[in-house]
Amino acid sequence: MPLRSESDAEVWFALPSDSGDVFWEGLNAKIVGSDLAQVNAVPAWVYGVNFGDTVATVRSAEGALVGANVSQRGDQATFRIWLGEDPELAATWLSIVARYAQRGCLVDPISENLIALSCPDVRSHLIRDLLIRDGQTTALVWEDGSAAGPAH
Repeated sequence: MPLRSESDAEVWFALPSDSGDVFWEGLNAKIVGSDLAQVNAVPAWVYGVNFGDTVATVRSAEGALVGANVSQRGDQATFRIWLGEDPELAATWLSIVARYAQRGCLVDPISENLIALSCPDVRSHLIRDLLIRDGQTTALVWEDGSAAGPAH
Protein backbone atom coordinates (compact mmCIF):
# COMPACT_ATOMS: atom_id res chain seq x y z
CA MET A 1 0.00 0.00 0.00
CA PRO A 2 1.42 3.40 -0.93
CA LEU A 3 2.35 5.81 1.81
CA ARG A 4 1.60 9.51 1.80
CA SER A 5 5.33 10.12 2.31
CA GLU A 6 5.95 8.44 -1.07
CA SER A 7 3.93 11.13 -2.84
CA ASP A 8 5.67 13.26 -5.41
CA ALA A 9 2.68 15.08 -6.89
CA GLU A 10 -0.69 16.58 -6.15
CA VAL A 11 -3.61 15.65 -8.39
CA TRP A 12 -6.64 17.95 -8.50
CA PHE A 13 -10.21 16.71 -8.94
CA ALA A 14 -13.13 18.90 -9.95
CA LEU A 15 -16.11 18.94 -7.62
CA PRO A 16 -19.16 20.25 -9.48
CA SER A 17 -21.81 21.86 -7.33
CA ASP A 18 -25.54 22.47 -7.66
CA SER A 19 -24.79 26.17 -8.17
CA GLY A 20 -22.71 25.42 -11.26
CA ASP A 21 -19.50 26.53 -9.58
CA VAL A 22 -16.58 24.11 -9.60
CA PHE A 23 -14.61 23.46 -6.45
CA TRP A 24 -11.40 21.43 -6.31
CA GLU A 25 -9.86 18.80 -4.03
CA GLY A 26 -6.12 18.19 -4.27
CA LEU A 27 -4.90 14.70 -3.33
CA ASN A 28 -1.34 13.57 -2.72
CA ALA A 29 -0.23 11.09 -5.38
CA LYS A 30 2.78 9.32 -6.84
CA ILE A 31 3.55 9.53 -10.55
CA VAL A 32 3.56 5.92 -11.80
CA GLY A 33 3.68 6.40 -15.55
CA SER A 34 3.14 8.78 -18.38
CA ASP A 35 -0.07 10.65 -17.49
CA LEU A 36 -0.78 8.24 -14.59
CA ALA A 37 -0.68 8.83 -10.84
CA GLN A 38 -1.51 6.65 -7.84
CA VAL A 39 -3.64 8.37 -5.19
CA ASN A 40 -1.95 8.37 -1.76
CA ALA A 41 -4.68 10.14 0.19
CA VAL A 42 -8.20 9.43 1.45
CA PRO A 43 -10.58 11.68 -0.51
CA ALA A 44 -12.72 13.92 1.65
CA TRP A 45 -14.93 15.29 -1.12
CA VAL A 46 -14.26 13.42 -4.39
CA TYR A 47 -16.58 10.51 -5.20
CA GLY A 48 -15.50 7.45 -7.15
CA VAL A 49 -11.78 7.84 -6.36
CA ASN A 50 -10.18 5.85 -3.54
CA PHE A 51 -6.83 5.61 -1.80
CA GLY A 52 -4.52 3.51 -3.98
CA ASP A 53 -6.42 4.04 -7.24
CA THR A 54 -4.39 4.83 -10.33
CA VAL A 55 -5.83 7.80 -12.19
CA ALA A 56 -5.25 9.16 -15.66
CA THR A 57 -4.11 12.78 -15.51
CA VAL A 58 -3.89 15.77 -17.79
CA ARG A 59 -2.05 19.05 -17.29
CA SER A 60 -4.19 22.13 -16.90
CA ALA A 61 -3.32 25.36 -18.69
CA GLU A 62 -1.87 26.50 -15.34
CA GLY A 63 0.33 23.39 -15.13
CA ALA A 64 -1.55 21.53 -12.38
CA LEU A 65 -2.20 17.79 -12.70
CA VAL A 66 -5.93 17.16 -13.03
CA GLY A 67 -7.46 13.73 -12.44
CA ALA A 68 -9.40 12.64 -15.52
CA ASN A 69 -10.64 9.15 -14.59
CA VAL A 70 -9.71 6.04 -12.62
CA SER A 71 -7.68 3.72 -14.83
CA GLN A 72 -7.09 1.01 -12.21
CA ARG A 73 -8.79 0.37 -8.88
CA GLY A 74 -6.64 0.10 -5.79
CA ASP A 75 -8.91 -2.33 -3.89
CA GLN A 76 -9.89 0.25 -1.27
CA ALA A 77 -13.27 1.64 -0.22
CA THR A 78 -13.88 5.19 1.03
CA PHE A 79 -16.30 6.24 3.74
CA ARG A 80 -16.92 9.60 5.33
CA ILE A 81 -18.26 10.36 8.78
CA TRP A 82 -19.97 13.65 9.58
CA LEU A 83 -20.29 14.42 13.28
CA GLY A 84 -22.40 17.51 12.74
CA GLU A 85 -22.47 20.60 14.86
CA ASP A 86 -23.32 18.86 18.15
CA PRO A 87 -20.37 19.77 20.43
CA GLU A 88 -20.79 16.59 22.51
CA LEU A 89 -20.58 14.33 19.45
CA ALA A 90 -17.75 16.34 17.90
CA ALA A 91 -15.82 15.94 21.16
CA THR A 92 -15.76 12.17 20.55
CA TRP A 93 -13.88 12.44 17.25
CA LEU A 94 -10.62 11.06 18.70
CA SER A 95 -12.31 7.90 19.98
CA ILE A 96 -14.05 7.44 16.61
CA VAL A 97 -10.73 7.81 14.79
CA ALA A 98 -9.13 5.24 17.12
CA ARG A 99 -12.03 2.76 16.76
CA TYR A 100 -11.86 2.72 12.96
CA ALA A 101 -8.04 2.71 12.89
CA GLN A 102 -8.07 -0.38 15.14
CA ARG A 103 -10.29 -2.07 12.55
CA GLY A 104 -7.71 -1.55 9.83
CA CYS A 105 -8.90 1.72 8.31
CA LEU A 106 -6.66 4.51 7.14
CA VAL A 107 -8.16 7.51 8.89
CA ASP A 108 -7.88 11.12 7.79
CA PRO A 109 -9.57 13.50 10.26
CA ILE A 110 -10.35 16.48 8.05
CA SER A 111 -11.72 18.35 11.06
CA GLU A 112 -13.36 17.54 14.37
CA ASN A 113 -16.61 17.19 12.41
CA LEU A 114 -15.50 15.35 9.24
CA ILE A 115 -13.50 12.11 9.10
CA ALA A 116 -12.48 10.30 5.90
CA LEU A 117 -11.87 6.53 6.07
CA SER A 118 -10.25 4.09 3.68
CA CYS A 119 -10.34 0.34 4.13
CA PRO A 120 -9.62 -2.70 1.97
CA ASP A 121 -12.59 -3.66 -0.22
CA VAL A 122 -12.67 -7.10 1.41
CA ARG A 123 -13.35 -5.47 4.80
CA SER A 124 -15.71 -2.76 3.58
CA HIS A 125 -18.85 -4.71 4.52
CA LEU A 126 -17.61 -4.96 8.13
CA ILE A 127 -16.84 -1.23 8.25
CA ARG A 128 -20.23 -0.45 6.68
CA ASP A 129 -21.95 -2.57 9.36
CA LEU A 130 -20.06 -0.73 12.09
CA LEU A 131 -20.99 2.63 10.57
CA ILE A 132 -24.64 1.59 10.44
CA ARG A 133 -24.53 0.56 14.10
CA ASP A 134 -22.71 3.77 15.14
CA GLY A 135 -25.22 5.83 13.15
CA GLN A 136 -28.10 4.15 14.99
CA THR A 137 -26.60 4.72 18.44
CA THR A 138 -25.22 8.24 17.92
CA ALA A 139 -26.04 11.25 15.77
CA LEU A 140 -23.17 10.64 13.35
CA VAL A 141 -23.97 10.59 9.65
CA TRP A 142 -21.90 8.54 7.23
CA GLU A 143 -21.68 7.94 3.51
CA ASP A 144 -19.93 5.66 1.06
CA GLY A 145 -17.62 7.78 -1.08
CA SER A 146 -16.50 4.89 -3.29
CA ALA A 147 -19.31 5.42 -5.81
CA ALA A 148 -19.57 8.16 -8.41
CA GLY A 149 -21.91 10.38 -6.37
CA PRO A 150 -23.48 10.96 -2.96
CA ALA A 151 -25.02 7.79 -1.58
CA HIS A 152 -27.53 9.41 0.81
